[in-house]
Amino acid sequence: MTTRVPNGLSLQGVRFERGGALVLDDVSFSLGAGRLLAVLGLSGAGKSTLLSVIAGFERPTRGAVHFAGRELTDLAPLDRCIGMSFDDAALHEHLTVRGNLDAAALPRREPTERRRARVRSLAENLGIAPLLERLPATLSAGERRRTAVGRAFIRGGSLVLLDEPFANLDRGNRFAIRQAVRELQRATGATTIVVTHDPTDALAIADDFLVLVGGQARAFGPAVEISARPPDLEVAQLVDDLGMHAIELDALGRSADCVVEESFRARIVERAGGAPSMLGFRPWHVRIGAVPTGSVIIHARVLAHEPAGVFTDVILQRSAGRALRARLPNGTCADIDGEHSAAQELPIGSTVVLSVHERDAHLFVGPWPGRRVG
Repeated sequence: MTTRVPNGLSLQGVRFERGGALVLDDVSFSLGAGRLLAVLGLSGAGKSTLLSVIAGFERPTRGAVHFAGRELTDLAPLDRCIGMSFDDAALHEHLTVRGNLDAAALPRREPTERRRARVRSLAENLGIAPLLERLPATLSAGERRRTAVGRAFIRGGSLVLLDEPFANLDRGNRFAIRQAVRELQRATGATTIVVTHDPTDALAIADDFLVLVGGQARAFGPAVEISARPPDLEVAQLVDDLGMHAIELDALGRSADCVVEESFRARIVERAGGAPSMLGFRPWHVRIGAVPTGSVIIHARVLAHEPAGVFTDVILQRSAGRALRARLPNGTCADIDGEHSAAQELPIGSTVVLSVHERDAHLFVGPWPGRRVG
């Protein structure tokens, strides 16, 4: 059972069905006041629906929503005083940027001068002060998104919900709005939930992660901890933009297409309790050449190179036919014959020896997606 946070946000057993289909399945978590939560998951996992339930646009089939000591479940959206930015940056097209921000501030029932000062201050923080007299139709995608984020923070003094605030933006705008969201959240102290499909954006700003899989809360907790020690392989795939590779091992720690060094294999068998397991590892932990002890050795064929400045992603195929991505620094590395060459110069079609050190491997027990051990 989830312990309710007195001044924070708590969901208890929230279930939501639409047209007979289960969208949210017994979602429970408690988020401390003033925390920033990133919600991650594949399309259709229930991320946007979760925000709609919290905001009051959808009523849960079962369960309860509490915030700051109040139960919100039966309150109308307007009575919840929650600020929300939709994924399409919906603005009032007939109002200027100033008008959009001012309209969002009205429900706070502040004196006119204080409200106008709040609008000016927020516009300056978002870098849209020069745009205050312009209509939404004249704004770029980044300017519209900044305005939409501003509306959410000025509307919701204590609770702000942002649905995909970084989607469909160029790199510069995404970074700028990401920074603006974090700065506004810190300045206002608002408990904030951001839905995003990009784990890099999520990790850059979030205090906590909630990972939804098929409408269920698969993982909840500090963002850095979940990223570093995912509870299962499916979560591991969702909290990193490069995902996580997996090697299946039998009860004796053996693999069909990889070699596990003997001492490492003995430790795997002991930790897994003699059950079949899976080793997970990130692409940047793959090295060319064999590590003498405590490693997994993989033979793979080079399929392609994807240069990216200081590193190169080498796309390979394991002997069992599975694809593998190795993110290698643009220095030198040893190939299967012991010759040294740059990662981006490994010949297409050649076979190389790869290794992953024990310290960089994650052990999961049981069938997919497994359960983290240790």
